[in-house]
Amino acid sequence: MVIVERYIFKGFIWTFLFCVFILWLLFVIGDIFGFLDEILRERIPATNLAAFYWYLTPFILTQIIPVSTLIACVYVLGNLNRHNEITALRANGVSIWEILRPMLIAAFIISLFVFIIGDRMLPPAMRIANRIRYEKLDVGKRGKAQTIKVKNVAIYGHGNKIIFARVFDIKNNTLKDVIIHHHDTKNDLILKTSAREMYWTEENTWRGKDVITYKIKSKGEFVGEPVIYKETAMSVAETPTDFVINQWKPEHMSFAQLKRYIKIFASDSKNTYRRFLVDLNYKLAFPFTCIVTILISTPFVLSTKRGGALLGMAKGIIIALLYIPLMAVGLALGKSGALPPLLGAWFSNIIFGGLGIYLLNKY
Repeated sequence: MVIVERYIFKGFIWTFLFCVFILWLLFVIGDIFGFLDEILRERIPATNLAAFYWYLTPFILTQIIPVSTLIACVYVLGNLNRHNEITALRANGVSIWEILRPMLIAAFIISLFVFIIGDRMLPPAMRIANRIRYEKLDVGKRGKAQTIKVKNVAIYGHGNKIIFARVFDIKNNTLKDVIIHHHDTKNDLILKTSAREMYWTEENTWRGKDVITYKIKSKGEFVGEPVIYKETAMSVAETPTDFVINQWKPEHMSFAQLKRYIKIFASDSKNTYRRFLVDLNYKLAFPFTCIVTILISTPFVLSTKRGGALLGMAKGIIIALLYIPLMAVGLALGKSGALPPLLGAWFSNIIFGGLGIYLLNKY
């Protein structure tokens, strides 16, 4: 059985790596064609494109690895089924779980890899990729972008600050409903500043209107009376460009960054707090997509007779891809409050994973 497991494991890994490469290549080519006219018109150097897609690769990998895992599983099982190797193994007393074990072990390792990429590599890489795209690639589109108002902008600022604004008016370089959390070297919150508006001056500095500053103890308690300013200079080193290219998105944050970000909303907006809590739990749930797609696709691949191996492979892929809309439904239910945040994030994993285990036990 060790030889069989090694054979299945090797076939799965090589197919998986091939799928990752092909899907990465298709993603890059498709994205390039999306703004090919911009590349030719602005004569964007190939070195800038190469640098951009190098730093975008962690994001691409997190999107394509679950699909690559699915395709690799379906391909390997389809080949085994087509050559009656599954039937031979079952006739010798090998259970379906023993056949799947090498792929499930590989999928678990891949899931950990996806989490590490998303948690450690993706946040800093996306900041650099966004800067390259804004400064080097989107040259022609920048004029149009100046009319955009971006909602829920947040960045890590110099001096260990977290800066959040409800709205960023790019054209007027104005931030609305600003909250700034100042942390010490131990990452404890020591100062909280809020401003109704913060605008960029001709002297290249920020000024705030209706500013309130609170000193905070390590346990989160306010110290003394708040300091109130009708208008004052703001100790923010970031420029308006930094708020464009360095703003956070939940999918581009590490688990720790998103957890700290959520603290901003703990007592501010319940709806926003709940939405980001779903995103936080989803960061743990998403990597296990690699395992769930194997569990749900396998019964449909193996339920087809030898002559319909390709049909079985197609059925397995189609059924597993239904996981994506169900995932969106679970997240939407969690963010709307219809489901608890934890259940909303894990909703699709529980449904499809449970269904896959049930069907495999019946096989």
